[in-house]
Amino acid sequence: MKEYEEQASIHSFVSNTLADNFLKLARVNLLTGEYEFIKKEEDLAYTGGDIPDIFSYIKQQVADKIVMSEHIEDYLKFSNPNYVQKRIFSGEKQIVQSYKRKTKTGYMWVTFEILAPTDCSAEKPWVVFCWRTADSDTTTMLDSLAALSLIYYKILKINLTHDTFEIIKAADSERRLYDGLTKISDWWRLFCEDGNVAEDDIEAYKEFTDINRLREAFGENPTRHSCRYNRKNGDVFRYAQMDLIPSIEYTEQNKVVLLFVKDVHDEHMLEEQRRRQLLDTYHRDSLTMLYNRHKFNEDVEQLQKENTEMFTCAYIDVNGLHELNNHLGHHKGDDMLCTVADALITYFPNEKRYRIGGDEFIVTSTSLSSEAMTRILLQMREKLLEDDYEFSFGVESGGNMLFKVVGAAELKMRKDKEEYYKHNHSQRKNRAMNNQLEQIMTEKRDAEHFLDIIATKFAGVYLVDLKRDEVRHIYIPHYFQKLLQETDFCFSKAMNLYVSKFVDSEYRSAFERVIDYGELEKLLDEKSEVAFPYKKVDGSWKRLRIIRIDETDSPDDREAIWIFSNGAQEM
Repeated sequence: MKEYEEQASIHSFVSNTLADNFLKLARVNLLTGEYEFIKKEEDLAYTGGDIPDIFSYIKQQVADKIVMSEHIEDYLKFSNPNYVQKRIFSGEKQIVQSYKRKTKTGYMWVTFEILAPTDCSAEKPWVVFCWRTADSDTTTMLDSLAALSLIYYKILKINLTHDTFEIIKAADSERRLYDGLTKISDWWRLFCEDGNVAEDDIEAYKEFTDINRLREAFGENPTRHSCRYNRKNGDVFRYAQMDLIPSIEYTEQNKVVLLFVKDVHDEHMLEEQRRRQLLDTYHRDSLTMLYNRHKFNEDVEQLQKENTEMFTCAYIDVNGLHELNNHLGHHKGDDMLCTVADALITYFPNEKRYRIGGDEFIVTSTSLSSEAMTRILLQMREKLLEDDYEFSFGVESGGNMLFKVVGAAELKMRKDKEEYYKHNHSQRKNRAMNNQLEQIMTEKRDAEHFLDIIATKFAGVYLVDLKRDEVRHIYIPHYFQKLLQETDFCFSKAMNLYVSKFVDSEYRSAFERVIDYGELEKLLDEKSEVAFPYKKVDGSWKRLRIIRIDETDSPDDREAIWIFSNGAQEM
C-alpha cells in the first residue's frame, strides 16, 4: 500500500510539473472530437457556453478574435478533422504550429501542439492537444520570420521526414489552389504541372524539389540549399530563389526545414548583364573592339554543330603594318588597324567581324555569297587607299568542314599578298612613309629642333634614347632594319655593325666618339650639335648630324636625333 502511494505521489508530481509548462492541455478523440481539459489557465479560458467538440472549440477561439488576424488561416486548419486525422494517422507523432494570441495586456506567442502516442490509429484515436507559451528561441525565430515575411512572399515549414508542410506565409491564390494538400511533394509537383515554372527550368526545379534527394542532401550536409528558377508571377515570368535551411527543430530523425521564396528578378538580370559584359570583354580585341580569335573559334564551332549550309569567310591581312610600326611608331600602326576595323564595321554591318592576330582580320557571313563579299572588299580597299592603307584578302564559301573553308580563304589571301609585293609596293609605300613622317614631325612637340634641318631627301633619321640605347619614331632604311634585328634593336651595336660593314676605314674613328654615349654627351654639352661627313666603302659620301633634344617627358630621358643625309657638304 505504501509503495502504491509513493508511486501515485511521483506520478502526480511529474504530471503537475509537466503541466506547469502548458497553458492548456486536453485529451482529444480525433474521430469524434470529444475532448477533456487536463489543465486550463483561467485568464486564457473560454468564457462562453459548452463547446461540443475540440474542432468547434478552435473555431470559437477564432470567432472570439483572440487569434491575431494574420495567423487565423494557419490556426483554423486544425479545426478541420480530416486534415488532422490524415496527418496523424499517416505516421506523424507531433504537429506544431505557433501563432500570436491576445492576452489581457497585449499579444503573446503561443505554440500549439498535437502529440500522438506511438500506437495512435483510427482504432486508438486519442491524442493530446497542448497550448504553451512559446520558448525564447521559438519567439525569436517567429519574430524573425515575421520580419522576413516582408522580404519573402512564401515561407513554409517543412518536415522532410514525413513529407508534410505548414504555411507561414503564402499568396492567397496558392493557399486556395493547394488547399487540402498535406504533402509538400504534392505541392511542388502540382505547382510545376500548373505551369508556374518556365519550361527551361522545369527539369532543374523537379530535381531540386525531389523529396528523397532533399532528405539525402540534408542528411549529408544540414545547411542551406538553394535553387533559382523562372517563376510565373501574374501574366509574366520572373526569377525567384528558393532557399531551404534547417529549423531549430531539425534533427537527423526529424528533418524540419524552413522554405523561403523571394523575387530576385532584378538582381538576376543585373548579374546576367554583368556576366554578358564580362564575357563580351573576354571575346573582344582591346584595340579595335572587334571580336577576337577565341570568339571566332567558338562561333565557327557552333555553326559547324548547326550544320550551316551557307558559310562565307573573308581572310584579310593588312599590308605594311610591320614597316609602319618600325618607321613611324606603334601608335601609327595602331591607327591603321583601327581604321581597317572601322571600315569593316561600315562595310559589313550585319556580319561577324574578328581581329584574330596582329594584322589579320576575318569576316564571316551566312547570307553573303563569296562574289558579294569580294565586291564589298574591293570597294573597301579603294576607300582605304585614300589613307595610303592597303590589305590583301581571300574569300571562300562552303557548307561543310568550316575550318577548311577558313583555311582556303587564308591560302587565297597569301597568294594575293604575294602579288601585292611583286608590283609597285616599294615605291608607293616609301612615298607614303615619307609623307606621314613629315606630318608627324610637323605635329611633334620638338619639331623646332629639326624641321629646319631635315631636307625632303634623307638617308635615315633616328630618334635615339641615349640612356636606354633604344630607337623610336624613326625612318629606317631596309638595310639598317636588318642590322637592328641582328642586334636585338640595340642602336649602338647596330651602328657598330654599320660602321664595320659600310664606312670607309679612314672615317671610322669619327663614329667611335659618338657611338660612345658618354663621350657623345660631353660633345653635345659643348655645342648644340655634332656633325661630320664620311665616306662609305662604295665611294659615296654621307653626312651625319646629331642634335640633342632637351625637352622630354621625363628628366631621366636623354634623347638625340641622328640625321644621315646624302652628299658631303663642307663643314
